[in-house]
Amino acid sequence: MASEAGDENYVSPLDEASQQKCRNELNERSPADTLIAVQTLRQWVKEQDWLKTPTGYAFLLRFLRFRKFSQLEARKALEKFWTVRTGRPEWFTGGDPADPVLNKVLKMGLICSPRRRDKHGRRVIFSRLAGMDMEYLKQIGMSKVYQVVTLVYDWLVWDEHVQIEGVVTVVDYDGLTMQLVTTFSNREFKKEYMEYFQKALPIRLKSMNAFHEPPFFDAVWAISSAFMSQKLKDRFHLHGKSLVKIFEEVGYECMPDEYLPDDYEGPRLGTCADIIDEMIEDLNKPEFIKYIRDLSSGKYGVDKSRVPAQTEVVGSFRKISAD
Repeated sequence: MASEAGDENYVSPLDEASQQKCRNELNERSPADTLIAVQTLRQWVKEQDWLKTPTGYAFLLRFLRFRKFSQLEARKALEKFWTVRTGRPEWFTGGDPADPVLNKVLKMGLICSPRRRDKHGRRVIFSRLAGMDMEYLKQIGMSKVYQVVTLVYDWLVWDEHVQIEGVVTVVDYDGLTMQLVTTFSNREFKKEYMEYFQKALPIRLKSMNAFHEPPFFDAVWAISSAFMSQKLKDRFHLHGKSLVKIFEEVGYECMPDEYLPDDYEGPRLGTCADIIDEMIEDLNKPEFIKYIRDLSSGKYGVDKSRVPAQTEVVGSFRKISAD
């Protein structure tokens, strides 16, 4: 097995409740067993001359957690992760948090996630479509939008709690127009990104919630769901104009001010704009800047000309149950 200097120094940032969730839901065992699993995956990586990837403990661990410590499935996910990123460099390289274009798209409100987790320990991802500047998006191209979404998800996955507790999405469709639907409806882009999201991105999507759906939502759903697995479709919920079920799902304390009841007197996060400002602050922290610049530097990826016709993968064939 392949060891690295940082292996013995890894300290889990998770509290006991999250560590117990790892054991109960992700098949993560003792620290000694986890170390062996990470080193086994790393050894496989080093034997693949067609695959270049970071091999640090924390980076490889997220793929093992994503696939519940099946070596076979973790390797497939890692290969898919770099195959998609190699094929779409415009989405996955150069995504610098300091880029003024990316910051402008972020401030439109397409995607924002508060630091505070919901009552189940999950991060909540909000999307507000009313603030989209269509003329600007057409000017910069949709690849920039995917680049922003990718940057945010790379930031979220960097948080070990997200790897364990997962995320919940809440999409506010108020203000959605058919023009916006048409702009976002590139089937090739959607297919590739959904493949990446479902099979490669080491994140647990626990629930998707929509409200303020427009009258033409059937058309929106047909586009959005075409490449979703049945599991994801089953986790998608429509709420109309009511936030009651969403409050029951995530609680009040992780909701932006815009969505809180008038009579709510508990802790507040601020507006969506405040949350996005905090996100940009976190994205520009030196440790994340260093990580994302390395990840998107172009030095990692898959050399398709050297991938063997059938990669032999030896490891655990443990059955993976739905998370």
